[in-house]
Amino acid sequence: MEFKELKDFEAFTGLSHRCYPGMKLTSAEEQERYTEHRRKMAGHKDVHPVGLYDGGSLVGGYFAYDHKIQVYDTKVKGAGIGTVAVDLPYKKQGHAKRIITKFLLDARKNGRILAHLYPFQPGFYQKMGFGIGPELSVYQFHPSQLPTFETTLDVQVLTRDHLDDVRTCYHTWVDQTHGATDIPSYGFAFLEKPEQHTVGVQNEGKLEGYMSFEFKAGSHFLENDLHVRNFFYTTKAAYQALLTQLHNQKDQVRSVSFPTFDEDFSFTLDDPVHVENRLIHSIYHKTAEQGRGLMYRIIDIPAFLESVKHHTFGRDTIRIGWTVKDSLLGETYKEVWQFAAGRPSVTKEEAEVQIELDIGSFSSLMMGCVSLPALEKAGKANVSKPVDLFNQLEKPQCWTFF
Repeated sequence: MEFKELKDFEAFTGLSHRCYPGMKLTSAEEQERYTEHRRKMAGHKDVHPVGLYDGGSLVGGYFAYDHKIQVYDTKVKGAGIGTVAVDLPYKKQGHAKRIITKFLLDARKNGRILAHLYPFQPGFYQKMGFGIGPELSVYQFHPSQLPTFETTLDVQVLTRDHLDDVRTCYHTWVDQTHGATDIPSYGFAFLEKPEQHTVGVQNEGKLEGYMSFEFKAGSHFLENDLHVRNFFYTTKAAYQALLTQLHNQKDQVRSVSFPTFDEDFSFTLDDPVHVENRLIHSIYHKTAEQGRGLMYRIIDIPAFLESVKHHTFGRDTIRIGWTVKDSLLGETYKEVWQFAAGRPSVTKEEAEVQIELDIGSFSSLMMGCVSLPALEKAGKANVSKPVDLFNQLEKPQCWTFF
């Protein structure tokens, strides 16, 4: 078995068809479309297709992505992995473990600090040392449940002619948002998709927010639901103007499907109840559906520490001795960090508190996805005594799918 650069995209399409039947690559047209899409993606310098071969036969493969991820106030080099596939006759032979190990070691060798992925099965990747990411909520409500705001911002339909403005707006949002990922020009392909509609709000000629959405038909041609696909803003005024635009669709759409990482979004709605109008657990009203997707894994802990040395993880001034175990790579990180009013740095002095946990839990903790008391209560971390750190979380937001 050996890894090589993947160039046979027809073979990878067949592999994907067998491993991911939900892709519905059942027709020759769909398979050709998928093959060309993969070939086109492989032509980008930040995309790396890799195949696992047994002789001349492709038995597995994946796509690796070079990313730049905003981690609190610092942009770091990250790595994404997607479309991990092992052909059916070769399953349960350790090939997925080989793929993830190669991906992680290659990423570290190339100076990547943080890895992230969307799991086909979260429990599987937890065993590979990836930590659970933030919770996403999808609200579904009638447009009239949104408030209206007085706004003077100009609203316009956006097309591919506005690519530069949209890209600038998005990357301004990235620079303000922990967990956000830079995307290249091909990440704005929604501007060219006929099924998606994009509108933006401008302030003195500068795009400060935009959203894209598509309509899903109901039981007849006058019944439609609006599904938000992108929703980005750089100012409060732009956020409120975009919500007002959604409210104004109340005479045209039955409901709005709105995904968000905002745990307080219920307070935005005049009525937070989901359109299903269903009670859960006695007399609690359903407001949204929740799920976990993106998972994180710190690849290089010393480099990660250097990137967050100016971030405040709490109020304590204390020395913590970390023991971080990585069973996949067979590594254990042991170091003492001095927290000065919550800001960390390495010290040679003796630890006042000892914390032991695995690399997945450590990654979730450092990225703000979970508090230290929650990990301790769940039995995922051993803490020798309480510390006033990792309690007030700044949770990551990432809308980059790969």
